[in-house]
Amino acid sequence: MLVVLKKVIATLILLPLALLLFTASSTQLAFAVYTFETVNNFVYEAEPVIESELEPSIETYEPARATPVIARLSDPATALEYIELQPFFKFTSPTERAQNTVPPRYKIALTFDDGPSRYTSYILDILYQYNSKATFFVLGNRVEDWAETIYIAAQQGNEVVGHSWNHRNFANLTNYEIRSQIYNTSAAIAEVLGRPSAPIFRPPYGVINQNIRYVARDLGYTVVNWSIDPQDWLHRCADHIYNFIMENAVHGSIVVLHDTRESTKEAMVRAIPSLIEQGFELVTVSEILEHLFGELKPGALYQGLR
Repeated sequence: MLVVLKKVIATLILLPLALLLFTASSTQLAFAVYTFETVNNFVYEAEPVIESELEPSIETYEPARATPVIARLSDPATALEYIELQPFFKFTSPTERAQNTVPPRYKIALTFDDGPSRYTSYILDILYQYNSKATFFVLGNRVEDWAETIYIAAQQGNEVVGHSWNHRNFANLTNYEIRSQIYNTSAAIAEVLGRPSAPIFRPPYGVINQNIRYVARDLGYTVVNWSIDPQDWLHRCADHIYNFIMENAVHGSIVVLHDTRESTKEAMVRAIPSLIEQGFELVTVSEILEHLFGELKPGALYQGLR
């Protein structure tokens, strides 16, 4: 009798557990789990996801709406606070700005491609020290990592515009891909600056054809190349870069450089004050082109004077 009673009790205990396990294996137990996703190098806490709603082979993330700290630099108060906490000037300060003693007679535009990089801030320092401006044709995939530099460059009066997303040759892309390269880069810059950048861009390698111009016109963008090329990407010699610029600079010139080279940074230490001493005013591309040609036309190619 006692044995039978034990068997009955065991059956009553084990039967519900067996039913529960059977149900779980066929329909999944539903419980909330939290997942995390890294988006643009920032970790976002995801919204709770019901596991029973997930497909076994699919990762589902529903990131909560959040704004990366860098993106909020478009708020002037936040940007100023950031700059105060982390001084930007490497070897100059606002009180050390040079006074240009030679009245400018000519205009020239220095342009820097492929950045930003660790050398960009030094070039910005030199420009600021000599009350000068330049144009930076940046890569879209570098904008987020160098958002502070881009924001400060624009605050100092420089021009920050697009050079493509990842430096692909536009001649090998479809019109849709070209459009994406231009638009996505401009959108990334606008997110940092809190406003649209000037509607100009420079295609990688200076490659231009009818398709590129057609897409640019459709988007309302002007194409800008150059008239002076020291080939600083090849001749990584500060003396060569400096001498080439000084020997070829004329009113209306657009100089192509790369702020990804240490030799270019070193050349700017000499070239910027030397150009000023020769009577040049260093301005943005937009300013020099509007001075020379008036209103810029979408889809048109401008190269400056030589």
